[in-house]
Amino acid sequence: MRKILLASTALVAFAGAAQAAESPIQVTLGGSVDFRAALFHESEKVMATGETGRRGGDFQSEYDLTIAATGKAAGGIEYGALVNLDNGQSRVTTGNGVSMQYAYVWMSGAFGKVLMGDERGASDLFVTAPAVGEGQLNGNYTNFTDSTTLARFQPAYISTKEGATKVTYYTPKVGNADHKVQLGVSYAVENDQGTVSSLYDDATGYENQVEAVAQYTGNFNPVSVSVSPLFATGEGEGTKSTTNFARDYTVWGVGADAKYAGFTLGTSYVDAGHMSSAPGQEEDQSVWTIGLKYGFDKVELAASYMDGEGYFNTLAGADSDYVESFDAIGLGATYTWFPGLTTAADAVFFDQERKDATADNEGHVLMLSQKMSF
Repeated sequence: MRKILLASTALVAFAGAAQAAESPIQVTLGGSVDFRAALFHESEKVMATGETGRRGGDFQSEYDLTIAATGKAAGGIEYGALVNLDNGQSRVTTGNGVSMQYAYVWMSGAFGKVLMGDERGASDLFVTAPAVGEGQLNGNYTNFTDSTTLARFQPAYISTKEGATKVTYYTPKVGNADHKVQLGVSYAVENDQGTVSSLYDDATGYENQVEAVAQYTGNFNPVSVSVSPLFATGEGEGTKSTTNFARDYTVWGVGADAKYAGFTLGTSYVDAGHMSSAPGQEEDQSVWTIGLKYGFDKVELAASYMDGEGYFNTLAGADSDYVESFDAIGLGATYTWFPGLTTAADAVFFDQERKDATADNEGHVLMLSQKMSF
């Protein structure tokens, strides 16, 4: 009995010492509220039943709430979880509801970092043209365009397939003080998000999606550079037919930027292969960006250009679903009044040409926003 008591006492003492050596879990609450006023125009107009005209301006309010929990174990391993809720239009069709955007748990240490859940994935390491404020070509201007008339190209192209529940691993940054390399790899069983589980193969959509991005950062004082090659692949579900736009795909790309005295010059190119296409759709799919950003004091300025081509089978009308030319110019400026309070001006001018179309879809989105982050 005495031995049992001694063993029990030692076990309790060890557990107490281990618990005392660990940091308590810290929970933080943050988010943002973003008010936008926009003027917009598209030359191509497709009216649905009940619609009588196309508007040229509107207000929009977007908000998000982030809850994060972090802890640190006695051995130095950090761990945590993050939940982000917002009223983004892509997830809440009514425009005034709240839904989950990201939700994941993570662990990090000398082995690197592992994330498990709904998050953007390894493509976060991919470098594209820089932006400010509302994001210009990679931003919120598409909230004021019609997805049935204007293709929604993204600088990384695969951004349209992000958000699936996945596992992501980032290696430690390997190198010395001036030169480092990091690799990120993500795997998603299929492209659903959240609590949806696939008990059967679907007739459409993707499964076994993998994306891998390496990023090199170098300091060549006074210039610093980043280079990021990208690779992604996925298997289309269901029968490969002219109505199932989910062929197997392989995507590759490369992005790079250089920073000097407040300036950032960045560029990227992505070849999207057969992503989101059907048998018989054999035209090239790619996107290319270049941009320049400059920041001083409380001001940031950016200008960027994007050129894209690819299939967007959600487009309406009798014209081809292949966009053979998508040119867009983005201009942005921000001014930070006080910590967390920022005014942003955003302008995107676009010209889209669909194959065999009689006319281009030309237009613009001019946006002024006031954002409070907390």
